[in-house]
Amino acid sequence: MGHSKKPLDARLRAAADMVLEAIHDISMPCVADIGCDHGFVTAYLIRQRPDIHMIASDISEASLKKTEILLSQTGLDQNVEVICGDGLKVLESKKADAVLIAGMGGETIRQILEEGIDYCASADLFLQANTDVPLLREGLAGIGLGIARESFPEAGGRRYVIIEASKKAEVLSSPESWLLGTAVNGISSQGQRAYLTRMLEQMRGTHAKLMESGTKRSQAKVPEIEKTIEILERVLL
Repeated sequence: MGHSKKPLDARLRAAADMVLEAIHDISMPCVADIGCDHGFVTAYLIRQRPDIHMIASDISEASLKKTEILLSQTGLDQNVEVICGDGLKVLESKKADAVLIAGMGGETIRQILEEGIDYCASADLFLQANTDVPLLREGLAGIGLGIARESFPEAGGRRYVIIEASKKAEVLSSPESWLLGTAVNGISSQGQRAYLTRMLEQMRGTHAKLMESGTKRSQAKVPEIEKTIEILERVLL
């Protein structure tokens, strides 16, 4: 079976489970896995909801070939459209109930959304960015999407953020809210606290290095870092 039984890590499983929660009362839902890579999330979702219709897409033909092999080996290829294409454009003329984009940088996900949000305007979005999460949150506000909830799974010794975004949710419209996410309204989970605590530790470490450097370029970055530390300390302490 090759890689067909490879389990999802906690990060991708949490993202997939958020999708499943959102579609639990929809009969025969349609879900798009954008940037599906080797298809492990697509396969997991079909196993959990055999009535689901999946759209598995990636810009890489080589990745999609592996997705097709996986789904064929596991007998999960009956209700799947495997499409090679760029971003959300693959959803043109389709109606997805949920769209998952996971495992990319926040700037890349933001660009995908800005270029293609009209192709999935009615769908809930489930986004997991490996970097630049505040930049992604800012991008969501720019296209009128609010954040319904966030989860903070741990995988490989690192905390990640998974965002559920929707036109029905509150839009976060300030730089502070882009930094904090839903914690701008108060910390709601231990995972969220652990994520923000780690961010604070990193900011303090960056601040110390900048102060040691003493160059004009380093000193120019200090006020912004200090403002970030102040915000995080206020929320956490």
